[in-house]
Amino acid sequence: MSPLMVLDVGFGVHETVEHFGNRRCKLHFLGLPDALRSPPVLPSPAQKTGKIVDEAARQENLLNAWRERFRSVLDFPEDTRFDLCLFWDAFNYMDDLALKAFFEVLHPYIRKETLGHGLIQLKEDKQVTNREYGIQAPDLLAMRPGHHSALACHPRPQARVAAMLKGFAVSHGVLRRDGLLEVSLKTE
Repeated sequence: MSPLMVLDVGFGVHETVEHFGNRRCKLHFLGLPDALRSPPVLPSPAQKTGKIVDEAARQENLLNAWRERFRSVLDFPEDTRFDLCLFWDAFNYMDDLALKAFFEVLHPYIRKETLGHGLIQLKEDKQVTNREYGIQAPDLLAMRPGHHSALACHPRPQARVAAMLKGFAVSHGVLRRDGLLEVSLKTE
């Protein structure tokens, strides 16, 4: 029997390590906030040349820059397929292009049975950002202050986030008391 393959895009908090420690599994921690600290920057077009800026081309170049960034972070062996992806609140720290690029690059590493979990920030609220999460028990999350307060937040509606999650669909959502929407994901 193959080990359970788990992707945790956060940091390796001890609760998650302990939760999976007695199971036959492989845990992969990304520490994704580190990859988001400095977004890719494209050279700005020369204003004095009178050239018209092609915004669509600029957006595509930025999307490609994010893809390259995430390819270097998601550098798994080609045959890697995750059973569970713990996204935590990572959706909220990526703008639309970054989120789209991340899921495009992740897509080859998921399979039709892959499940996911995430927290979507629906409105601006500094009290629900900069947290680290883990699994304390099968029905209980661990949460503590994080170390990525410099990251910009991008609150948005669930439907907009769901439209960018290549390969995943929201199967269930619950609005938490802190205002975050907790979602379980399944592959499409």
